[in-house]
Amino acid sequence: MKQKFTSTIAGASIFISILGLLSRGLGFVREMIFASNFGLETEFDLYLVGAVLPITINTVLLFIGQNFLVPIFQKVNLSNSQESQKHYNQAFILFFSTGILIAFVLFLFSDQIIHIYMQEATSESKELASNIFRIFLITIPFSAGIAMLSALLQTLYEFRYPSISVLFLNISIIIMILLFTSDIGIYVIPTGYLIGTLLQFSYLLVKSRNNFKLNVIDSFRELFLLKSFLGSTLLIILLIESIGQLYSLFDRYFYGQISPGGIASLNYAYIIFLLPISIFSISLATVVFPKITNSISNSSTDELERIYNDSISVNILIFLPITFVFFYFGDTIIKLAFERGKFLVESTAITFTALKCYAVSLVFYSVYSVLNKIFYSINLAKTLLVITLCGILIKLILNHLLVGDYEQYGLAISTTISYLFFFTVSFLIIIKKINIKNRSLFFKDFSFHFINCGLSFIVTFLLANILTISNIFFEIIAILFFNIIYIINLIVLKHRSALMIHQVFQRLNLFGLSKTI
Repeated sequence: MKQKFTSTIAGASIFISILGLLSRGLGFVREMIFASNFGLETEFDLYLVGAVLPITINTVLLFIGQNFLVPIFQKVNLSNSQESQKHYNQAFILFFSTGILIAFVLFLFSDQIIHIYMQEATSESKELASNIFRIFLITIPFSAGIAMLSALLQTLYEFRYPSISVLFLNISIIIMILLFTSDIGIYVIPTGYLIGTLLQFSYLLVKSRNNFKLNVIDSFRELFLLKSFLGSTLLIILLIESIGQLYSLFDRYFYGQISPGGIASLNYAYIIFLLPISIFSISLATVVFPKITNSISNSSTDELERIYNDSISVNILIFLPITFVFFYFGDTIIKLAFERGKFLVESTAITFTALKCYAVSLVFYSVYSVLNKIFYSINLAKTLLVITLCGILIKLILNHLLVGDYEQYGLAISTTISYLFFFTVSFLIIIKKINIKNRSLFFKDFSFHFINCGLSFIVTFLLANILTISNIFFEIIAILFFNIIYIINLIVLKHRSALMIHQVFQRLNLFGLSKTI
């Protein structure tokens, strides 16, 4: 029987990558529409405050489904349909019931929770944020169900359905904003999110109907799934990844201590900051993870060090020029992405300053995303948990110390410092634990590419002054010119990173379609 393209590793990877890029593209378009319709207005700040906790919970639930349910389901003998049905039923009931319980408890204390974030705000502002908060709470049980259904379909190698379902959320929000903003204002965003979540849940429920039939009575005879969640390793990993979702939550707490629009400017700046991370760094870390694990299993220290060195080099090669672009040309990117409608010139200036604060940590955070995977591979999850707890504590303390003088920029600086902490401590531990021979590689590569970026920027800056042209088109040309000079220098100097990229292109077989998939 011919295997479906999306059920193979290569086919699924291609399909998911394409849909992932489409989803990120729609997400960015969504933010552009947000900026045009709401700018840095107080209403958008209130939306960000009201939405942050439910969205954080939804993200954690989806993470649990991806990283915990999939391996649990894979242990089930899928040829035994009765046994597998029992697992699926219990997972669905456990997740959906937990979602209902969380939403109900948060609903009871919704006014008190919003008051914690907005102690000095007007009653009208608190009421608006509370209403948005309550609308988002409705999505929590369904997000829990989505997590379980996605895990089930992935276990059955039906990767396409969970990937397609993600598109419903952004499409729904975009349509709602375009059609109903003038009628219901800021409520259009949570309403679109709710509709998108319900559509996503319904779609996955339909696509999994052949493998999942709900049976409440038989599901609680054994609590095997609940026992699986009590394992120390799983709990540690869950804590690590969940704590990482708390940054926005902590920043929203200082809503009352910063100027109107401050929270919104942080949101837009962080979206731009995360864009290259989500495209390049997370993809690299995902690919590197199994290779590192395999090298450790085979006790191949030379191969492990090679993978480590290549990962470091590629991250610095890609992210250092992006750092320069964000720091010196970030206003151009913000203008192109957001400056229209209610997002004014002043909004661009505020967001650009926040982006500069974030950009300083870009290279270090991208490298940390790879080091993070190495911690899991060499069974240092507990150590990583301690690092994560310390980092989030640093973030919280610095928020308190910096917000008074620097407002939203202080919150961005605290994030950057905590990311630098993550990198520094992780880097020192990893090079010691896996006995890296070339311990100076990061500093050598960083210095080389930093000098290259500096020279490329100086040439670009001098050329810009000579031409004395000031418009958005010329600013785009300047960014392209900076990157061209950077690449030419790599080629001329025959740096190892350029040679490594060249080898990748030589070996690249487009989508692997000429081979048997």
